[in-house]
Amino acid sequence: MKSDEAYRFSLSWQMDTEERILAGEFLNRLGNKKSRFVVQLICDYITAHPEAVNPNETLKFIVNSTSLGETLAETVRSMVQSELAGKIVLQQSGEPDTEKNAPDIDAGIDSMLGNLDMWDSN
Repeated sequence: MKSDEAYRFSLSWQMDTEERILAGEFLNRLGNKKSRFVVQLICDYITAHPEAVNPNETLKFIVNSTSLGETLAETVRSMVQSELAGKIVLQQSGEPDTEKNAPDIDAGIDSMLGNLDMWDSN
């Protein structure tokens, strides 16, 4: 909104992706310097894309975002694989540990991550 001496805007967004959380936390840390940062960022964008100020141009933004669920699953998978790396995994059955009978660690991790759905608030 434009007033006699200032522009005033209010922004809000959901905290549903890693990028949105990162952006929100960053702006939060800027405190009273948010306006200067946003103005500089927009000026840099316009310098790189002068067509953006043409009122006849349609602006298109492509936003790549990472779902928190995907990120969490990847993090858990990486942590479990890292923890199990080089360790012997015991079989539940009395069968000898052969390539055929070796536990499928990836399937176990998938099953564990699938059980996390019960904590989903959606």
